Amino acid sequence: MLKAAFFIEGAAEELLVLPAESHVDEFVTGIERWLSQSNEVEALASCSGHWPAAMPKEVKRITPESNWPLEMHYDTPQTLGLDRLLLANATWLEFQQDLLVITMGTCITYNIVKNGAFKGGAISPGLQMRFRAMNDYTSALPLVEGNSEAPILGTSTEGSLQAGVNVAIAKEVEGMSAQFCHEFDLNTVVICGGDRNALRNHLKKHIFAPSNYELHALKRIHEYFKNQGLS
Repeated sequence: MLKAAFFIEGAAEELLVLPAESHVDEFVTGIERWLSQSNEVEALASCSGHWPAAMPKEVKRITPESNWPLEMHYDTPQTLGLDRLLLANATWLEFQQDLLVITMGTCITYNIVKNGAFKGGAISPGLQMRFRAMNDYTSALPLVEGNSEAPILGTSTEGSLQAGVNVAIAKEVEGMSAQFCHEFDLNTVVICGGDRNALRNHLKKHIFAPSNYELHALKRIHEYFKNQGLS
């Protein structure tokens, strides 16, 4: 997925969301259009895969080696997903306290920020990955849609799959959050990502980030770099 946002006075005025496959040229064209609107337009981008060769030179790329606000206490930073690093740093800038950032995407990631450092966390399969895995690796189980209202007792195969994914994920996140908060003395848990709403009916005490939070996080990191004179 390719995502970009055009911010005016702190608000996202226009979104550009495209599937990654075969849409890179269209994505780059959209970025160029925004840059052409004014000489004062600035751009920052993150990229977990191949960096488009046609990306305008005005776009600054962040990497794990960039001057992040958090210290790195991760044994293998070269393998750390840029989305985890971006969201942990940007959320820490927003709250200025120790916290747990949970991302509900293709995978579920748990990211600990403690004493001004990114400590690490955990990764588990995401909502859609679990449904697809049960369909792919069995001969009879169908591919079903998620249901955030699913009860724990499935009285059909579809219901049983939803209970085993939707209900189980909520219990997993609840248990992992409690364990992380206990072991690291954390009081703040922020949940973001496209599938975050699957947890809203189950987890009442946590903070749910708004839609497209990663783009706001990218903007926040850009402002940090600019204010600090960093790149």
